[in-house]
Amino acid sequence: MKLQVHTNADMSHQNSIYFKTKLFLDSLKNNGIKPTIDKIYQRVNYKIKGIDFSTQNLHDLTLVGNYKNNGTALVSTSKDFFYKVFFDFEKELNQKIKRETFIDFGSGKGAVLIHANSIGFKKSIGVEFAKELHEKAIINIQKLKLSNTISLHQDATTFDLPIDTSVIYLFNPFDEIVMKKVVQNISNQKGNFLHDVYIIYVRPVCSDILKEHFKLLYTKKYPSGAVVNYYKV
Repeated sequence: MKLQVHTNADMSHQNSIYFKTKLFLDSLKNNGIKPTIDKIYQRVNYKIKGIDFSTQNLHDLTLVGNYKNNGTALVSTSKDFFYKVFFDFEKELNQKIKRETFIDFGSGKGAVLIHANSIGFKKSIGVEFAKELHEKAIINIQKLKLSNTISLHQDATTFDLPIDTSVIYLFNPFDEIVMKKVVQNISNQKGNFLHDVYIIYVRPVCSDILKEHFKLLYTKKYPSGAVVNYYKV
């Protein structure tokens, strides 16, 4: 069955006590006690520091660019899931990915940028078209005092990638209309990159578009049901 994009679907239920309790129970089942306790500790620690990664819909926000109706609701990637996805990729490649510049399209409140920083990327850049999410990302980054982590309020279709880009991260950020333009934009810049560039695409609803331009290395499905495609540009 083909996955659907669901542009700006209502995801507010993910902030409910019921949903968070289910996440806790699912984590116990899939990961065990220690990883689940570590996840809770991480979230409490962020809460104490005033870091906000809560889920948010787009319809009330100020959007930039020509594709205001083509984005998806903010669903932040947890640190443990990001680590799993990234290190599984390195294991599959049987090599360490260069920790140069990390790009997150649809970076929301900056969660993945902060996670990427914690595993040694020299620079993390987020591209976010919702003004309020971008501003919240800046606050989160400042509270953690991360000088090499940047959020840009910009249209993803016009973003010029740095020549030292190593990884591009996509968590179902937009529909096929925008994805076609973003993929073409990346493809047009392919000759500028200093080294191999990889794409991590979570919930790959537009995978056919990426396969037209990039090499699909492999696909992995996690116990939570999350599907991730890994590409080489």
